[in-house]
Amino acid sequence: MVLIYENDPLDNEHARGRFYHVCRGRVDRTELSIPPVDQPHECPSCGIDLEAEDFFVAMQKGSV
Repeated sequence: MVLIYENDPLDNEHARGRFYHVCRGRVDRTELSIPPVDQPHECPSCGIDLEAEDFFVAMQKGSV
């Protein structure tokens, strides 16, 4: 898994949850937002493209 989805139901400010990228085995604590369908996020370190579908899959797998 290259994305972590964290959701705290008691956090009103971030009720939709937060996404973080796992790069080379380490969690990058820079929060990511779901990108537009035609513009994926590209990690400058590992070069992986994080597409909108990846975010939805991470959300479906559940929160940490």
